Amino acid sequence: MLTSRLLRPFVLAALMSAGGDIALARDGPGSDFSALLEWRNQITAELEHNKRYLPAIRTRGKIGVVKFELNINRSGWVLPGTRIVTVDPDLGRVALLLLQQSQPFPAPDNFKLPDSSFRLVASIRFNDIPSPEAAGFQDLEHRKLSECYEADRQELQYQRRRAASRNAPLPTMVFRTPEGCPEAKRQQTERQRSAVEVIE
Repeated sequence: MLTSRLLRPFVLAALMSAGGDIALARDGPGSDFSALLEWRNQITAELEHNKRYLPAIRTRGKIGVVKFELNINRSGWVLPGTRIVTVDPDLGRVALLLLQQSQPFPAPDNFKLPDSSFRLVASIRFNDIPSPEAAGFQDLEHRKLSECYEADRQELQYQRRRAASRNAPLPTMVFRTPEGCPEAKRQQTERQRSAVEVIE
């Protein structure tokens, strides 16, 4: 997790670069571009995965693209000089929280990188989360449950990959779920129990 000392050098820029493409920068003549590209893709996937675990109250109503200009070391930790670029300061603060929760990023264990730190640029899109009033309650409830079970499946795969990279025991269950999922599952269990009681 980032410390307050590390947060201070971050610049939350109130501007957006043209386009939402993901780019990659090379620092120095000896950089292995394909290795950095592979690592960049892993980091982007980490950000996308952890995005669903942000508090809903922080992400609801937020639409836009955030560009992460990462200054990162080979251990996967973000360094001073990292920038978060967006037109919306509130969205930028959400992106900073996402960056904090996603660290450390996977280290590039499967290839050699000549430098101790690297600059990687990735863009993440945030989409609005509809309110219950904006959609049918049953459709929203069904979609929520589907998203929760899919999140559990992906989270278990995610945790198992991270455990394998550290030679740690592989987990058999998830230890975090997106906001609202425990309540949605509890309500589903109660409905199933009520249905069984009616049949009996």
